[in-house]
Amino acid sequence: MDELGVGLVYFKGFERFLASHSSLIDVVEIEPQTLWYDKNDECNAFKYDQDVMDFLVSYERPKIFHGVGYPIGGTNLPQQPHFNTLREQTEILNPEWISEHLSFNMFNEAGRDINSGFLLPPLQSKEGIKTAVANIRRYQSEMNLPFAFETGANYLLPRKNEIPDGLFVSSVAEEADCYILLDLHNILANQRNGRQSVKDFLKSLPYERIMELHVGGGIYYKDYYLDAHSGPSDRELLSILEEVVGKLPNLKALMFEIDPESFTKVPEAAITNQLITMRQIWDKRGFYYKSRKSVQPSITNENFDETISVNEWENTLGNLVLGKEPKNELAKELSKDKGISIIKDMVFNFRGSVLISMLKLTTRLLRLSVGEERFNKYVEDFFENEYPELLPVIVAEQFAVYILLKNTKVLYLENILEYELFSIYTAIDKQNRSVNFNFDPSPVFAALENAQLPAVQPMNKTVKLQVVYDQPSINKELLSFSPVVHN
Repeated sequence: MDELGVGLVYFKGFERFLASHSSLIDVVEIEPQTLWYDKNDECNAFKYDQDVMDFLVSYERPKIFHGVGYPIGGTNLPQQPHFNTLREQTEILNPEWISEHLSFNMFNEAGRDINSGFLLPPLQSKEGIKTAVANIRRYQSEMNLPFAFETGANYLLPRKNEIPDGLFVSSVAEEADCYILLDLHNILANQRNGRQSVKDFLKSLPYERIMELHVGGGIYYKDYYLDAHSGPSDRELLSILEEVVGKLPNLKALMFEIDPESFTKVPEAAITNQLITMRQIWDKRGFYYKSRKSVQPSITNENFDETISVNEWENTLGNLVLGKEPKNELAKELSKDKGISIIKDMVFNFRGSVLISMLKLTTRLLRLSVGEERFNKYVEDFFENEYPELLPVIVAEQFAVYILLKNTKVLYLENILEYELFSIYTAIDKQNRSVNFNFDPSPVFAALENAQLPAVQPMNKTVKLQVVYDQPSINKELLSFSPVVHN
Protein backbone atom coordinates (compact mmCIF):
# COMPACT_ATOMS: atom_id res chain seq x y z
CA MET A 1 0.00 0.00 0.00
CA ASP A 2 1.09 3.53 -0.75
CA GLU A 3 1.85 6.08 1.93
CA LEU A 4 -1.18 8.38 1.82
CA GLY A 5 -0.18 11.08 4.31
CA VAL A 6 -2.13 13.34 6.67
CA GLY A 7 -5.88 13.72 6.51
CA LEU A 8 -9.26 14.31 8.07
CA VAL A 9 -12.15 12.02 8.97
CA TYR A 10 -14.94 13.34 6.73
CA PHE A 11 -18.47 14.30 7.72
CA LYS A 12 -21.21 15.97 5.73
CA GLY A 13 -20.62 19.71 6.03
CA PHE A 14 -16.82 19.53 5.77
CA GLU A 15 -16.82 20.19 2.01
CA ARG A 16 -15.87 23.87 2.10
CA PHE A 17 -12.98 23.22 4.49
CA LEU A 18 -11.66 20.39 2.30
CA ALA A 19 -11.78 22.59 -0.77
CA SER A 20 -10.06 25.56 0.86
CA HIS A 21 -7.34 23.53 2.64
CA SER A 22 -6.39 21.08 -0.07
CA SER A 23 -2.68 21.66 0.49
CA LEU A 24 -2.98 20.30 4.05
CA ILE A 25 -5.08 17.24 3.30
CA ASP A 26 -3.59 14.24 1.51
CA VAL A 27 -6.36 11.71 2.28
CA VAL A 28 -9.93 11.60 3.60
CA GLU A 29 -11.36 8.90 5.79
CA ILE A 30 -15.04 8.09 5.21
CA GLU A 31 -17.38 6.48 7.71
CA PRO A 32 -19.69 4.76 5.20
CA GLN A 33 -22.57 4.09 7.60
CA THR A 34 -22.98 7.80 8.36
CA LEU A 35 -24.29 8.12 4.79
CA TRP A 36 -26.93 5.38 5.23
CA TYR A 37 -30.49 6.43 6.04
CA ASP A 38 -32.91 3.59 5.26
CA LYS A 39 -33.11 -0.07 4.33
CA ASN A 40 -33.27 -0.98 0.66
CA ASP A 41 -35.24 -4.22 0.60
CA GLU A 42 -35.20 -4.38 -3.19
CA CYS A 43 -31.49 -5.16 -3.31
CA ASN A 44 -30.85 -6.40 0.24
CA ALA A 45 -28.81 -3.35 1.18
CA PHE A 46 -29.11 0.16 2.66
CA LYS A 47 -29.94 3.40 0.90
CA TYR A 48 -27.25 6.06 1.13
CA ASP A 49 -26.83 9.76 0.42
CA GLN A 50 -26.03 9.97 -3.29
CA ASP A 51 -25.26 13.70 -3.20
CA VAL A 52 -22.46 13.13 -0.69
CA MET A 53 -21.19 10.18 -2.70
CA ASP A 54 -21.04 12.39 -5.79
CA PHE A 55 -19.02 14.98 -3.90
CA LEU A 56 -16.59 12.36 -2.62
CA VAL A 57 -16.13 10.99 -6.13
CA SER A 58 -15.27 14.51 -7.32
CA TYR A 59 -12.86 15.13 -4.43
CA GLU A 60 -9.53 14.09 -5.89
CA ARG A 61 -7.79 12.64 -2.88
CA PRO A 62 -7.18 9.03 -1.85
CA LYS A 63 -9.88 7.62 0.38
CA ILE A 64 -10.08 5.06 3.16
CA PHE A 65 -13.13 3.52 4.86
CA HIS A 66 -13.68 3.43 8.61
CA GLY A 67 -16.73 1.48 9.78
CA VAL A 68 -18.77 2.74 12.72
CA GLY A 69 -21.77 0.43 12.85
CA TYR A 70 -20.65 -3.20 12.94
CA PRO A 71 -17.51 -3.63 15.09
CA ILE A 72 -15.51 -6.85 15.17
CA GLY A 73 -15.18 -7.48 18.91
CA GLY A 74 -18.48 -9.29 19.55
CA THR A 75 -20.42 -12.41 18.69
CA ASN A 76 -23.05 -10.61 16.59
CA LEU A 77 -21.83 -10.80 12.99
CA PRO A 78 -22.83 -8.16 10.42
CA GLN A 79 -25.74 -9.18 8.22
CA GLN A 80 -25.40 -9.43 4.46
CA PRO A 81 -27.07 -6.06 3.66
CA HIS A 82 -24.18 -4.40 5.49
CA PHE A 83 -21.54 -5.99 3.30
CA ASN A 84 -23.63 -5.52 0.14
CA THR A 85 -23.81 -1.77 0.79
CA LEU A 86 -20.12 -1.51 1.67
CA ARG A 87 -19.20 -3.24 -1.56
CA GLU A 88 -21.42 -0.85 -3.55
CA GLN A 89 -19.70 2.13 -1.99
CA THR A 90 -16.29 0.53 -2.43
CA GLU A 91 -16.87 0.16 -6.17
CA ILE A 92 -17.70 3.87 -6.39
CA LEU A 93 -15.06 5.38 -4.09
CA ASN A 94 -12.25 2.80 -4.36
CA PRO A 95 -10.88 3.03 -0.79
CA GLU A 96 -7.32 1.89 -0.12
CA TRP A 97 -8.36 -0.15 2.94
CA ILE A 98 -11.16 -0.59 5.47
CA SER A 99 -11.13 -0.57 9.25
CA GLU A 100 -13.54 -1.27 12.11
CA HIS A 101 -13.52 -1.04 15.91
CA LEU A 102 -12.31 -3.74 18.28
CA SER A 103 -15.55 -3.37 20.23
CA PHE A 104 -19.12 -4.71 20.27
CA ASN A 105 -22.47 -2.93 20.08
CA MET A 106 -24.99 -5.76 19.87
CA PHE A 107 -26.04 -8.42 22.35
CA ASN A 108 -28.66 -11.15 22.41
CA GLU A 109 -31.58 -11.03 24.84
CA ALA A 110 -34.02 -13.96 24.75
CA GLY A 111 -33.26 -14.61 21.08
CA ARG A 112 -33.48 -10.94 20.05
CA ASP A 113 -30.48 -8.95 18.85
CA ILE A 114 -30.31 -5.65 20.73
CA ASN A 115 -28.27 -2.54 19.94
CA SER A 116 -26.49 -1.23 23.04
CA GLY A 117 -26.22 2.32 21.69
CA PHE A 118 -22.49 2.44 22.39
CA LEU A 119 -19.25 0.83 21.25
CA LEU A 120 -18.48 -1.34 24.28
CA PRO A 121 -15.16 -3.02 25.18
CA PRO A 122 -14.88 -6.71 24.31
CA LEU A 123 -14.09 -9.40 26.86
CA GLN A 124 -10.28 -9.53 27.09
CA SER A 125 -9.89 -13.31 27.22
CA LYS A 126 -8.77 -16.08 24.92
CA GLU A 127 -12.35 -16.54 23.76
CA GLY A 128 -12.53 -12.79 23.16
CA ILE A 129 -9.47 -13.02 20.91
CA LYS A 130 -10.98 -15.97 19.03
CA THR A 131 -14.24 -14.06 18.52
CA ALA A 132 -12.51 -10.98 17.11
CA VAL A 133 -10.30 -13.05 14.82
CA ALA A 134 -13.32 -14.83 13.33
CA ASN A 135 -15.03 -11.50 12.62
CA ILE A 136 -11.92 -10.02 11.02
CA ARG A 137 -11.61 -13.00 8.71
CA ARG A 138 -15.24 -12.51 7.72
CA TYR A 139 -14.55 -8.87 6.82
CA GLN A 140 -11.45 -9.88 4.88
CA SER A 141 -13.33 -12.50 2.85
CA GLU A 142 -16.34 -10.25 2.17
CA MET A 143 -14.50 -7.05 1.25
CA ASN A 144 -11.25 -8.15 -0.42
CA LEU A 145 -9.47 -5.09 1.02
CA PRO A 146 -6.63 -4.71 3.48
CA PHE A 147 -8.23 -4.66 6.94
CA ALA A 148 -7.29 -2.91 10.18
CA PHE A 149 -9.07 -2.72 13.53
CA GLU A 150 -9.12 0.33 15.78
CA THR A 151 -7.95 0.30 19.38
CA GLY A 152 -10.90 1.55 21.42
CA ALA A 153 -11.63 3.72 24.43
CA ASN A 154 -12.57 1.71 27.54
CA TYR A 155 -14.19 3.53 30.46
CA LEU A 156 -14.19 0.46 32.72
CA LEU A 157 -11.42 -0.22 35.19
CA PRO A 158 -9.18 -3.24 34.48
CA ARG A 159 -10.68 -6.51 35.72
CA LYS A 160 -8.67 -8.90 37.81
CA ASN A 161 -6.80 -11.42 35.66
CA GLU A 162 -8.02 -10.11 32.30
CA ILE A 163 -5.56 -10.00 29.40
CA PRO A 164 -3.84 -6.58 29.51
CA ASP A 165 -4.97 -4.06 26.89
CA GLY A 166 -1.86 -4.01 24.73
CA LEU A 167 -1.38 -7.76 24.77
CA PHE A 168 -5.01 -8.32 23.84
CA VAL A 169 -4.70 -5.99 20.82
CA SER A 170 -1.42 -7.55 19.75
CA SER A 171 -2.79 -11.09 20.02
CA VAL A 172 -5.82 -10.29 17.88
CA ALA A 173 -3.67 -8.70 15.17
CA GLU A 174 -1.17 -11.56 15.10
CA GLU A 175 -3.77 -14.34 15.02
CA ALA A 176 -5.91 -12.59 12.39
CA ASP A 177 -2.84 -11.52 10.41
CA CYS A 178 -4.22 -8.02 9.93
CA TYR A 179 -3.27 -4.40 10.50
CA ILE A 180 -3.84 -2.07 13.46
CA LEU A 181 -5.42 1.37 13.45
CA LEU A 182 -3.82 2.83 16.56
CA ASP A 183 -6.03 5.53 18.05
CA LEU A 184 -3.57 7.32 20.31
CA HIS A 185 -6.24 9.52 21.83
CA ASN A 186 -8.22 6.46 22.92
CA ILE A 187 -5.14 4.97 24.55
CA LEU A 188 -4.34 8.22 26.33
CA ALA A 189 -7.96 8.45 27.54
CA ASN A 190 -7.69 4.90 28.88
CA GLN A 191 -4.53 5.83 30.79
CA ARG A 192 -6.13 8.95 32.26
CA ASN A 193 -9.12 6.89 33.39
CA GLY A 194 -7.03 4.30 35.21
CA ARG A 195 -6.31 1.64 32.64
CA GLN A 196 -2.96 0.52 31.20
CA SER A 197 -0.41 3.28 30.61
CA VAL A 198 0.35 4.39 27.08
CA LYS A 199 3.95 3.28 27.56
CA ASP A 200 3.05 -0.26 28.62
CA PHE A 201 0.37 -0.52 25.94
CA LEU A 202 2.79 0.39 23.17
CA LYS A 203 5.42 -2.07 24.45
CA SER A 204 3.12 -4.96 23.52
CA LEU A 205 2.32 -3.87 19.97
CA PRO A 206 3.88 -5.21 16.77
CA TYR A 207 4.92 -1.87 15.22
CA GLU A 208 5.07 -3.38 11.74
CA ARG A 209 1.31 -3.92 11.77
CA ILE A 210 0.38 -0.32 12.64
CA MET A 211 -0.70 1.21 9.33
CA GLU A 212 -2.84 4.11 10.51
CA LEU A 213 -3.00 6.53 13.44
CA HIS A 214 -5.93 8.56 14.81
CA VAL A 215 -5.60 11.65 16.98
CA GLY A 216 -8.19 14.07 18.33
CA GLY A 217 -9.28 15.97 21.40
CA GLY A 218 -11.33 15.18 24.48
CA ILE A 219 -13.16 16.64 27.46
CA TYR A 220 -13.52 15.89 31.17
CA TYR A 221 -16.91 14.77 32.46
CA LYS A 222 -17.54 13.72 36.08
CA ASP A 223 -13.79 13.14 36.62
CA TYR A 224 -13.56 10.95 33.49
CA TYR A 225 -11.68 11.93 30.36
CA LEU A 226 -13.82 11.27 27.29
CA ASP A 227 -12.71 10.58 23.74
CA ALA A 228 -15.11 13.24 22.51
CA HIS A 229 -13.51 14.24 19.17
CA SER A 230 -14.12 17.75 20.44
CA GLY A 231 -11.17 19.69 19.07
CA PRO A 232 -7.40 19.84 18.55
CA SER A 233 -5.03 17.49 20.37
CA ASP A 234 -3.38 18.60 23.61
CA ARG A 235 0.37 18.82 24.12
CA GLU A 236 0.70 15.44 25.82
CA LEU A 237 -0.96 13.64 22.92
CA LEU A 238 1.15 15.47 20.31
CA SER A 239 4.28 14.54 22.24
CA ILE A 240 3.22 10.87 22.25
CA LEU A 241 2.38 11.10 18.56
CA GLU A 242 5.81 12.47 17.68
CA GLU A 243 7.55 9.66 19.55
CA VAL A 244 5.34 6.90 18.11
CA VAL A 245 5.46 8.08 14.49
CA GLY A 246 9.22 7.83 14.49
CA LYS A 247 9.05 4.15 15.43
CA LEU A 248 6.54 2.96 12.81
CA PRO A 249 8.02 1.49 9.61
CA ASN A 250 4.74 0.87 7.77
CA LEU A 251 2.63 3.89 8.66
CA LYS A 252 0.39 4.84 5.73
CA ALA A 253 -1.96 7.51 7.11
CA LEU A 254 -2.28 9.93 10.04
CA MET A 255 -5.87 11.11 10.57
CA PHE A 256 -7.47 13.87 12.64
CA GLU A 257 -10.93 13.20 14.10
CA ILE A 258 -13.36 15.96 15.03
CA ASP A 259 -17.14 15.57 15.28
CA PRO A 260 -19.44 17.76 13.12
CA GLU A 261 -20.81 19.81 16.02
CA SER A 262 -17.35 20.65 17.36
CA PHE A 263 -16.20 21.39 13.81
CA THR A 264 -18.68 24.29 13.66
CA LYS A 265 -17.56 25.69 17.03
CA VAL A 266 -13.77 25.30 16.98
CA PRO A 267 -11.98 28.19 15.20
CA GLU A 268 -10.90 27.24 11.71
CA ALA A 269 -7.38 28.41 12.52
CA ALA A 270 -7.15 25.84 15.33
CA ILE A 271 -8.05 22.99 12.96
CA THR A 272 -5.58 24.32 10.39
CA ASN A 273 -2.81 24.45 13.00
CA GLN A 274 -3.62 20.89 14.06
CA LEU A 275 -3.13 19.67 10.48
CA ILE A 276 0.08 21.67 10.05
CA THR A 277 1.51 20.16 13.24
CA MET A 278 0.50 16.67 12.12
CA ARG A 279 2.26 17.17 8.78
CA GLN A 280 5.45 18.21 10.55
CA ILE A 281 5.30 15.08 12.72
CA TRP A 282 4.41 12.89 9.72
CA ASP A 283 7.75 13.72 8.14
CA LYS A 284 9.48 11.86 11.00
CA ARG A 285 7.75 8.52 10.35
CA GLY A 286 9.94 5.49 10.83
CA PHE A 287 12.99 7.60 11.67
CA TYR A 288 13.72 5.73 14.91
CA TYR A 289 12.49 2.32 13.86
CA LYS A 290 14.51 -0.69 14.91
CA SER A 291 13.49 -4.27 14.29
CA ARG A 292 12.79 -5.92 17.61
CA LYS A 293 11.96 -9.37 18.86
CA SER A 294 8.60 -9.92 20.53
CA VAL A 295 8.78 -9.76 24.32
CA GLN A 296 5.11 -10.41 24.87
CA PRO A 297 4.13 -12.80 27.68
CA SER A 298 2.32 -15.92 26.53
CA ILE A 299 -1.41 -16.24 26.99
CA THR A 300 -2.23 -19.29 29.06
CA ASN A 301 -5.18 -20.41 31.13
CA GLU A 302 -2.97 -20.18 34.20
CA ASN A 303 -2.25 -16.51 33.63
CA PHE A 304 -5.69 -15.16 32.75
CA ASP A 305 -9.31 -15.64 33.78
CA GLU A 306 -11.47 -17.65 31.36
CA THR A 307 -14.49 -18.22 33.63
CA ILE A 308 -16.67 -15.58 31.92
CA SER A 309 -17.99 -16.34 28.42
CA VAL A 310 -18.16 -13.73 25.68
CA ASN A 311 -21.95 -14.12 25.50
CA GLU A 312 -22.35 -13.51 29.23
CA TRP A 313 -20.06 -10.48 29.05
CA GLU A 314 -21.97 -8.94 26.15
CA ASN A 315 -25.41 -9.60 27.63
CA THR A 316 -24.46 -8.30 31.08
CA LEU A 317 -22.57 -5.19 30.00
CA GLY A 318 -25.10 -4.35 27.28
CA ASN A 319 -28.03 -4.53 29.69
CA LEU A 320 -26.23 -2.52 32.37
CA VAL A 321 -25.49 0.45 30.12
CA LEU A 322 -29.16 0.49 29.05
CA GLY A 323 -30.29 0.70 32.66
CA LYS A 324 -31.29 -2.95 33.11
CA GLU A 325 -30.15 -5.09 36.05
CA PRO A 326 -29.07 -8.62 35.13
CA LYS A 327 -29.06 -11.04 38.09
CA ASN A 328 -25.59 -12.57 37.95
CA GLU A 329 -22.22 -12.22 39.65
CA LEU A 330 -20.66 -10.37 36.74
CA ALA A 331 -23.40 -7.72 36.94
CA LYS A 332 -22.67 -7.27 40.66
CA GLU A 333 -18.99 -6.79 39.87
CA LEU A 334 -19.47 -4.36 37.00
CA SER A 335 -22.14 -2.35 38.83
CA LYS A 336 -19.45 -1.20 41.25
CA ASP A 337 -17.45 0.33 38.38
CA LYS A 338 -18.17 4.07 38.05
CA GLY A 339 -17.46 3.77 34.34
CA ILE A 340 -20.86 2.10 33.89
CA SER A 341 -22.67 5.28 34.92
CA ILE A 342 -20.48 7.34 32.57
CA ILE A 343 -21.39 5.12 29.62
CA LYS A 344 -25.08 5.19 30.62
CA ASP A 345 -25.00 9.00 30.59
CA MET A 346 -23.41 9.09 27.14
CA VAL A 347 -25.88 6.57 25.70
CA PHE A 348 -28.85 8.51 27.09
CA ASN A 349 -27.57 11.88 25.88
CA PHE A 350 -26.82 10.54 22.43
CA ARG A 351 -30.23 8.90 22.08
CA GLY A 352 -31.86 12.12 23.26
CA SER A 353 -29.95 14.21 20.73
CA VAL A 354 -31.05 11.91 17.88
CA LEU A 355 -34.68 12.10 18.99
CA ILE A 356 -34.70 15.89 19.34
CA SER A 357 -32.88 16.35 16.04
CA MET A 358 -35.34 14.18 14.13
CA LEU A 359 -38.49 15.66 15.70
CA LYS A 360 -37.34 19.19 16.45
CA LEU A 361 -40.72 20.92 16.37
CA THR A 362 -42.62 18.08 18.04
CA THR A 363 -40.25 17.80 20.99
CA ARG A 364 -40.08 21.58 21.34
CA LEU A 365 -43.88 21.81 21.41
CA LEU A 366 -44.00 19.11 24.08
CA ARG A 367 -41.39 20.80 26.27
CA LEU A 368 -43.11 24.16 26.08
CA SER A 369 -46.56 22.68 26.72
CA VAL A 370 -45.95 20.20 29.54
CA GLY A 371 -42.77 21.60 31.07
CA GLU A 372 -39.18 20.38 31.18
CA GLU A 373 -39.64 17.93 34.06
CA ARG A 374 -42.59 16.11 32.53
CA PHE A 375 -40.99 16.10 29.10
CA ASN A 376 -37.86 14.49 30.54
CA LYS A 377 -40.00 11.81 32.20
CA TYR A 378 -41.58 11.05 28.82
CA VAL A 379 -38.15 10.62 27.24
CA GLU A 380 -36.85 8.48 30.11
CA ASP A 381 -39.93 6.27 29.99
CA PHE A 382 -39.66 5.95 26.20
CA PHE A 383 -36.01 4.90 26.40
CA GLU A 384 -36.77 2.39 29.15
CA ASN A 385 -39.31 0.68 26.90
CA GLU A 386 -37.47 0.90 23.56
CA TYR A 387 -33.96 -0.22 22.71
CA PRO A 388 -31.60 1.99 20.66
CA GLU A 389 -31.90 1.88 16.87
CA LEU A 390 -29.30 2.51 14.18
CA LEU A 391 -31.76 4.22 11.80
CA PRO A 392 -33.12 7.55 13.14
CA VAL A 393 -36.34 7.19 11.13
CA ILE A 394 -37.24 4.19 13.30
CA VAL A 395 -36.63 6.22 16.46
CA ALA A 396 -38.95 8.96 15.17
CA GLU A 397 -41.69 6.45 14.34
CA GLN A 398 -41.41 4.72 17.70
CA PHE A 399 -41.63 7.99 19.62
CA ALA A 400 -44.62 9.09 17.54
CA VAL A 401 -46.54 5.96 18.56
CA TYR A 402 -45.43 6.34 22.17
CA ILE A 403 -46.40 9.99 22.63
CA LEU A 404 -49.76 9.67 20.86
CA LEU A 405 -50.71 6.77 23.13
CA LYS A 406 -49.92 9.00 26.10
CA ASN A 407 -52.90 11.19 25.11
CA THR A 408 -51.13 14.32 26.34
CA LYS A 409 -53.86 16.73 25.12
CA VAL A 410 -51.14 19.04 23.74
CA LEU A 411 -52.60 21.51 21.27
CA TYR A 412 -51.39 21.08 17.64
CA LEU A 413 -49.32 17.98 18.55
CA GLU A 414 -50.79 15.45 16.13
CA ASN A 415 -50.52 17.73 13.10
CA ILE A 416 -46.97 18.88 13.89
CA LEU A 417 -45.89 15.28 14.44
CA GLU A 418 -47.47 14.19 11.16
CA TYR A 419 -45.76 17.04 9.33
CA GLU A 420 -42.33 16.11 10.69
CA LEU A 421 -42.77 12.41 9.93
CA PHE A 422 -43.90 13.23 6.39
CA SER A 423 -40.87 15.51 5.99
CA ILE A 424 -38.63 12.59 6.94
CA TYR A 425 -40.37 10.20 4.53
CA THR A 426 -40.24 12.71 1.69
CA ALA A 427 -36.53 13.27 2.21
CA ILE A 428 -36.05 9.50 2.01
CA ASP A 429 -38.22 8.53 -0.98
CA LYS A 430 -38.51 11.93 -2.75
CA GLN A 431 -42.32 11.55 -2.94
CA ASN A 432 -44.46 14.63 -2.25
CA ARG A 433 -47.01 14.44 0.56
CA SER A 434 -49.88 16.55 1.93
CA VAL A 435 -50.67 17.41 5.54
CA ASN A 436 -54.13 18.71 6.44
CA PHE A 437 -54.36 21.26 9.25
CA ASN A 438 -57.55 22.61 10.90
CA PHE A 439 -55.62 25.72 11.95
CA ASP A 440 -53.14 28.11 10.36
CA PRO A 441 -49.74 26.36 10.71
CA SER A 442 -47.61 29.40 9.84
CA PRO A 443 -47.74 31.20 13.23
CA VAL A 444 -47.35 27.85 14.99
CA PHE A 445 -44.17 27.05 13.05
CA ALA A 446 -42.84 30.57 13.61
CA ALA A 447 -43.41 30.39 17.35
CA LEU A 448 -41.77 26.97 17.68
CA GLU A 449 -38.75 28.04 15.61
CA ASN A 450 -38.29 30.84 18.17
CA ALA A 451 -38.75 28.41 21.09
CA GLN A 452 -42.05 30.01 22.06
CA LEU A 453 -45.36 28.36 22.89
CA PRO A 454 -47.78 28.99 20.01
CA ALA A 455 -50.83 31.11 20.73
CA VAL A 456 -54.21 29.42 20.85
CA GLN A 457 -56.22 29.91 17.67
CA PRO A 458 -59.62 28.70 16.45
CA MET A 459 -59.51 25.17 15.04
CA ASN A 460 -61.98 25.91 12.24
CA LYS A 461 -59.78 26.26 9.19
CA THR A 462 -58.79 23.84 6.46
CA VAL A 463 -55.20 24.31 5.36
CA LYS A 464 -53.39 21.79 3.16
CA LEU A 465 -49.60 21.96 3.30
CA GLN A 466 -47.50 20.28 0.62
CA VAL A 467 -44.28 18.60 1.72
CA VAL A 468 -42.14 18.46 -1.42
CA TYR A 469 -38.68 17.07 -1.98
CA ASP A 470 -37.15 20.12 -3.66
CA GLN A 471 -37.76 22.38 -0.65
CA PRO A 472 -35.32 22.13 2.27
CA SER A 473 -36.67 19.58 4.71
CA ILE A 474 -36.24 20.36 8.40
CA ASN A 475 -34.79 16.88 8.73
CA LYS A 476 -32.96 16.47 5.46
CA GLU A 477 -29.50 16.85 6.93
CA LEU A 478 -30.32 14.57 9.86
CA LEU A 479 -31.49 11.45 8.07
CA SER A 480 -28.22 9.59 8.04
CA PHE A 481 -27.68 6.31 9.80
CA SER A 482 -26.84 7.04 13.45
CA PRO A 483 -23.84 4.97 14.43
CA VAL A 484 -23.50 3.99 18.02
CA VAL A 485 -21.60 6.47 20.06
CA HIS A 486 -17.87 5.88 20.02
CA ASN A 487 -16.70 8.95 21.86
